[in-house]
Amino acid sequence: MPCGMAIENLSKILAKQLETQRIVDAARSVIAMRGIGGMSLRNVAEAAVTSVGSISYRIGDRAALIAAVLDREIELAATARAEWSERVGDHDPVVSGILPDLICEWLDQGAGVRRTSAIVMCELALTAGREPQSLPAISALFEEGEGLWRDLLSRSAQGERLARLIARYCLDEQVFSILLADETDYRLLRHSTIRGMLRSGRVDADPTATQWHMALVERLAIPAAAAFDEVSPVPSGSKGVIAERIADIVVEQGVGALSHRTVAQALGVATSSVAHHFPTHRDILFAGVEAVYRRMRSQIHAAGARSGNGDIIRLTHECALSALTDPAFRPFAIDMRRRRAENVHALYAQWLGIAESSDRARVQAMVMASIGNGLRTMAEHTDWPDMKELIATLI
Repeated sequence: MPCGMAIENLSKILAKQLETQRIVDAARSVIAMRGIGGMSLRNVAEAAVTSVGSISYRIGDRAALIAAVLDREIELAATARAEWSERVGDHDPVVSGILPDLICEWLDQGAGVRRTSAIVMCELALTAGREPQSLPAISALFEEGEGLWRDLLSRSAQGERLARLIARYCLDEQVFSILLADETDYRLLRHSTIRGMLRSGRVDADPTATQWHMALVERLAIPAAAAFDEVSPVPSGSKGVIAERIADIVVEQGVGALSHRTVAQALGVATSSVAHHFPTHRDILFAGVEAVYRRMRSQIHAAGARSGNGDIIRLTHECALSALTDPAFRPFAIDMRRRRAENVHALYAQWLGIAESSDRARVQAMVMASIGNGLRTMAEHTDWPDMKELIATLI
């Protein structure tokens, strides 16, 4: 009898654990479709075919549910890490020349079988960056991601350095691999960037490699063209004031918060006043993006190697995530990806010890690794590193 009771109790415990996991997985699916901002206990309950009361009883409030989602992602990341370690086995990816293949396949899995986890990780990182102390366990998720590459590269003499570099590059590249999986020129640009990332030393790349890379950058200007007007002068007067307030909303709340109503409320004016200067949602988005970029350009020489620009990092990732459900954001996201390193390529080439414009693919990869490091820095609320010193640890 006692044995039977123990088995019955164990069954009840397992059933509760499975029900909790089912709710958490439903929350993950909602976040992947709507973003964390679009997740509520009610729509998770609908997805899980349960009640809000059941979620509150088993997990807690919305913040507790997000924390449970993070714990689940850490668990899934650990599983993926073990699977990939088993897959590569005793092979040295550097010596065997398979490292570029592994990186591309990892990113492609993020657009395929790992799509929900990849999107959720991006959302969690941005949320942790905006809300200090909201997700203290986020560091464990980053560590699992980097640990995967340390395991795969454990037989390489440069394993630790490469693992840091690849993990940070993937933090930036993954969201674009999800969004642009069907864009051939993007995929070719990504392959070029990865090859550039894995080049080392101070020897200039073959000039044809940079020519190919920049040709792909130019080709991607075609699908990105819808994001920009032929002539876009800096707005002035009332229009300029509204544009700057739009930029403030982007920085403070994210691009997903943009609407005529939100901007009007922030300014204390009628919605029609905003619509007079910016008739469409695209016009509002364009004004905000351009204003944030103007701020970035004005800061480049002042900030230089001392810090990154968190506003731009958040903007690019929020645009890419928003584009997953709203096609209006896609041209902006494409342009932000293709223009990686545009404003700082000369500075990064200097830090890499190579001639300016001699290896644009490698420079772009290093800028993306810096951006990935910035995402992690913001999420963990640690001090921004000196960019030159950061690059020195990655090459």
